[in-house]
Amino acid sequence: MERLAAGSAHPHWIVGRGLCMYRHHDFPNVPKSRRRAAVELQLPVWSPFRRTGHHTVWQGSEAMVWFWDEDAVAEVQHAFRTTPAGRDAPPAEDLHVLPETVFLPRQDDGACLRPCRAGFELQHWRDGVLEDAFWFPECPDDDQLESFLARQGMSDASAARLVQNGAAESLGAAHTAEPWAAPVAPTDWLLANERGLAAAAIVLLAVVAVWQEARYWKIDGLAAAAEAEFDTQQGALAPVLATRDEILALSRRNDAMTTVLNAPSQAHLMGLVDQAIPATSARFAEWTYQQGELQVLVTDDEALDPVAYVRALEAVPRFEAVRVGRASRPDSVEIALRVRP
Repeated sequence: MERLAAGSAHPHWIVGRGLCMYRHHDFPNVPKSRRRAAVELQLPVWSPFRRTGHHTVWQGSEAMVWFWDEDAVAEVQHAFRTTPAGRDAPPAEDLHVLPETVFLPRQDDGACLRPCRAGFELQHWRDGVLEDAFWFPECPDDDQLESFLARQGMSDASAARLVQNGAAESLGAAHTAEPWAAPVAPTDWLLANERGLAAAAIVLLAVVAVWQEARYWKIDGLAAAAEAEFDTQQGALAPVLATRDEILALSRRNDAMTTVLNAPSQAHLMGLVDQAIPATSARFAEWTYQQGELQVLVTDDEALDPVAYVRALEAVPRFEAVRVGRASRPDSVEIALRVRP
């Protein structure tokens, strides 16, 4: 942790490139007002962290997304504030947490090797968009450079130029005072300034109420005008509240999708049942699994033992409520059970 000499208009907490992951994704068929929600819907798929912080820079419909461990950043911020250098640091809510890459100058089209505060970053640019990027703790060797260039469809001759350029810049990363500028959508601006807008609206409503109360004692007929003004202010807040409700609905949908994706696969359950049944001559004749309820029709020409099957399946921690049902043939038995969540 260290303070950078460059000054900026707003306080920033810069997450080192080695602590970030990067994804480039294009959303050509998503409306502008929904693109931020689309990125947040993709983050749980991309991110391995329990809580994920992220920063997105848009170039048209293409999103350049950096994401990191939100809990780890919060712990480091707390530890920094206990040091003498961090006692005068701004509150966490006033800090803009951004990745290191957005404080490095943008590059021309092609591949480049950029030194970071720690390590190096291989980048590939196209039409002002960072299409691909990898971070290395040390200067990448020839095999790593060639592998990266092969992914971009570039020649090995570019590797030598990358090494030369990286050596020329290896004295240290030159950070800019301000991060990359990007157009801000109205929805993003409203979400970023929601607290200020709400406070301004409350103050405005208070001023209007006092003003109307003073006029009421003078002219009783202006009460209707005061009600109209109040309704106008409520209408001004309606887009902000509607946007918040939309984000909450998308979050609930994301949680539901995560629950579905975390459900066990039928192949895994079939393996557990096969390992639990003691008879080697037993076979699965039918298999039905839906919403945690599993029904299996087992046939055994040699040693059909339903009691042994039930006891073996009850011993599996993943299964519960094991029971035997009716079978259509004497050499078969139907077993029903519930899969623990």
